[in-house]
Amino acid sequence: MDALPTKISLAERLSAITGLEYQIVWKVVFYSLSVILGWQLVQYLRLVFRSDLKHIPGPRWARLTAFWRPWVLRKGEAPEIYCDLHQKYGPLVRTAPGVVSVSDPKAIPIIYGIGTKFYKSMFYSIFDVAYQGTWMSSMFSVRDSAQHAALRRPVAQKFSMSSMKALEPFADECNEIFINAMKELEGQKVDLSTWLQWYAFDVISAITFHRRFGFMEERRDVENMIEDISQGLVAAAAVSQVPGLHPWLMGSSWLPKLLAAQPFFRAPDPLRTVVRFTEDCIAEYDRNPPSADRPDFMSWLRQVNIKGETMSDPDFVNHLSNNLLAGSDTTAISLRAVLYFLVQNPECYRKAQAEVDEADNAGKLSACVSYAECLQLPYLQAVMKEAMRCHPGVSYPLERVVPRGGADIGGVHLMEGTIVGVNPAVIHRDTSIFGDDALSFSPERWLTGDEERTKFMDRHLMTNLHREKHLDYGDGKTHSAALASL
Repeated sequence: MDALPTKISLAERLSAITGLEYQIVWKVVFYSLSVILGWQLVQYLRLVFRSDLKHIPGPRWARLTAFWRPWVLRKGEAPEIYCDLHQKYGPLVRTAPGVVSVSDPKAIPIIYGIGTKFYKSMFYSIFDVAYQGTWMSSMFSVRDSAQHAALRRPVAQKFSMSSMKALEPFADECNEIFINAMKELEGQKVDLSTWLQWYAFDVISAITFHRRFGFMEERRDVENMIEDISQGLVAAAAVSQVPGLHPWLMGSSWLPKLLAAQPFFRAPDPLRTVVRFTEDCIAEYDRNPPSADRPDFMSWLRQVNIKGETMSDPDFVNHLSNNLLAGSDTTAISLRAVLYFLVQNPECYRKAQAEVDEADNAGKLSACVSYAECLQLPYLQAVMKEAMRCHPGVSYPLERVVPRGGADIGGVHLMEGTIVGVNPAVIHRDTSIFGDDALSFSPERWLTGDEERTKFMDRHLMTNLHREKHLDYGDGKTHSAALASL
């Protein structure tokens, strides 16, 4: 006699169907991920072995992975590493699967010239600032040329030399505070590196907000801002070498909030710190508006709104905070470089001192030397130029993306999408430009009287090139403005 069929409950039937659906879903997920990963692998291998890149020399691991760059640069030795790479491999060096470092001087106008179609790489996006839940690109970090022009238009006049001269009294106030402190500390050990950074931040804060941070008066890192920015720049230097990681790290909407909320350690957020200080200064200005016009950036930009020209609140915060972020640290680097090389070269120090003393004895200098007076001190000018040649404020390649149709660089036709960049630290050591003693600090190289040679060197001094009419780096505008006021 046959056994009666077992009855299956509705719950068991649903369970069986659900189990089957799970299997189907997991298979779909598995195969989808396999296809995506397979496609990514194919694209990766195509990039690694791309015809225009495969013959460009470079470290073996660099052509295989983008993580080679942050690994070798983790100790902060970018100038030496890039110089060694070009010394070993030549004018074109492959430093990542799709990245080429360039040291051919002829490539500079091709990559950075006015009207060039080369645009900034994702390297710059690391320096975008978050404001009210939205990421803002500054004039330094913005990658779209039209957006850069729109950001620059309302403030371009404020970076003119006539505007910079109006800011000199703020620098003079900081000069007096600095000099009085040095007199008070005479005979004691002083960390000039720290003091110059305090000075630079106070000057930039004063010309931007008519208000100093107070680093020099309090003789400490107010709100830990300098330490936060220093740590932030170290982290940004690593992440900028693999910018695809940024949206998953501090460029995400959740990680900064998570780090700020956790109680175990203090996580620096320098961009947020600067934006908060900017907001505080704006609020104070609006609560107590000045009775008369005053020559600082915040007042100038507020007057733009009063005159009926529109500037959104995000753009207002953007320009002011960018002054601090782009101006303070690079100015401090340049000031440190000048004093460092003078101390390291006593004969140059004596010449610079003698020139200043002679001008002072002749009544040509004010108590605080003005920009116009400083221009009449040719040796001191050469010292500053040479210091920034030997130690530029930026020692990473200024990355650009090869535009549609590709480009011929260093005798190689590179396809569109390739990331290229020239490192100022490498170009500044090029003996074909600056002579056989390019590795030495020698202000005299700028004072030979050979105008053609001086102009030739000037054209390749990448601390100056963004101000040349035929080139537009889109980088360092605030830095040059800050130096002009000191």
